[in-house]
Amino acid sequence: MFAIGLQTEGMFPYPEKLDGGRYTLWLRDTQVTSWASIDFVPDAEEFEVYQSGPRELWTELTAAHAWWDDQGHPDFERFGLTVDPDGTVRAWLDSPEHPVPAVG
Repeated sequence: MFAIGLQTEGMFPYPEKLDGGRYTLWLRDTQVTSWASIDFVPDAEEFEVYQSGPRELWTELTAAHAWWDDQGHPDFERFGLTVDPDGTVRAWLDSPEHPVPAVG
């Protein structure tokens, strides 16, 4: 979630717990213009995703997760932040020369 949060500005997840180990994962943006949901059912192999609005939040989340996966699942200690004199904040992986890409 940390790496995904760095890449998906203004997206918030909310898990809604249901009976039997099931849950719905809701995603929304801070503008309250886009949302996505997916219902998790234990032992299921496929899940249906619904999303609406100008941002495709599930698509953003999966792109951010794919990047994290491609980097070898880095832990917190591999990430850093640089704050420029003008206040611009940049997240990076391993060194400032490897910025964390933004999606969405």
